[in-house]
Amino acid sequence: MVALNRMVRKKLGEILVDQGLLSQEQVQDALRLQHQSGLLFGETLVQQKLITEDKIVSVLVGQFGIPYIRPTQYTIAKDLLEIFDPAMMRRFQFVPMDSIGSVLVIAIAGSLTEDVLHEIESQTGCSLQLFLTRMSEINLVLSNAGL
Repeated sequence: MVALNRMVRKKLGEILVDQGLLSQEQVQDALRLQHQSGLLFGETLVQQKLITEDKIVSVLVGQFGIPYIRPTQYTIAKDLLEIFDPAMMRRFQFVPMDSIGSVLVIAIAGSLTEDVLHEIESQTGCSLQLFLTRMSEINLVLSNAGL
């Protein structure tokens, strides 16, 4: 099973405060909104216009050491996208990009939990290769595919 190993053992909010990108109060307000809305933390920050997607991705790349990719620049087979429920892909902000043997390449716009990664692996029978991307990239790929 794939594991999200953090290069930095801090939560996203802590890193954003440490880097001077957000105040502690902004992080706490965003956490409250996140719990009310059910959105991902980063998605909440972007919706509240507290930070840009690019800043979040940059921090996540540094936190997890996962490379960045722009899925909109690739042709993704529709049958690959239809493996997963579109609501699941939107909720957890991921999109499958390619299948190479028993490896499924996915782009994620946030940090998926180990449970979600395990569910993806169980559903496909594949191990995962992860890349980070922006939320808007995920949403555009799904919209362009009519999902």
